[in-house]
Amino acid sequence: MDIITNNYEWIFSGIGVLIFGWIITFFYNKKSSSYKENSDLEILRTGSNITINNNLTDSNTLVSKKLEKSKGKNRKNDCHILFIDDQHNDFKMVSILKKAGWNNTKAIKDLTDLDDHKAVEASIIFVDINGVGTNMFEDQGLGLAAALKDKYPQKTIILYSAEPTGNRFNKKLRKVDESLPKNAEPYEFISLIEQYSHN
Repeated sequence: MDIITNNYEWIFSGIGVLIFGWIITFFYNKKSSSYKENSDLEILRTGSNITINNNLTDSNTLVSKKLEKSKGKNRKNDCHILFIDDQHNDFKMVSILKKAGWNNTKAIKDLTDLDDHKAVEASIIFVDINGVGTNMFEDQGLGLAAALKDKYPQKTIILYSAEPTGNRFNKKLRKVDESLPKNAEPYEFISLIEQYSHN
C-alpha cells in the first residue's frame, strides 16, 4: 500500500497506466487463453465423439447390410424345394430357380411314399395336379398335396396345374398353402418361394 501512496504520480502518469494495463492484459489473456484451450479441447472431444459415433453408425449399417445379404444367401441355401411333376424333364422351372440361386431345387416324376427322403427334406413342395400320385390317390396330385400337408403341416405345399380346377377340388385345395397355373411366369414361382422360405 505504501508503494502506491509514495508513487501515485508515476502510477497514474501515462507510462504507469500503460505498464499497469499491460500487466492486467497479460494476466487476462493468459486466463482467457487457458479457458479457450479447455473449450477447444471440449470441442475436440465432442467432435471426436461425433466422428466415432458416425463411424460406429456407418459400421453398424454396413454390418446389418452384410447380414441382410448373407441372410438372403443362407435362405436360398437352406431352403429345399421339390417339384413333383410327371413331365418334370420338360418343365424348365428347376433350372431357372437354380440359376436364381435356389441351389437345393429338385424335381421328381412322382412320389409313391410320403416318407420319401426327398419329401422329408423339402421345405417347399410344388405338386402338379395331374399325372402324379396316381398310384395312391384318386384325385392324383390334389390328393397327394392334401396328404403331404396333413403329414407335414409345417411344410409349404403349392399346387400348380396346366388346367383350371373344378369345384370338386375346393375342399382339398383349401388344405394347401397356394396354387398357381403351371404356365405361370418364373417370377410368380420365385415370389411364392421367397414368401414361404421365411417360415
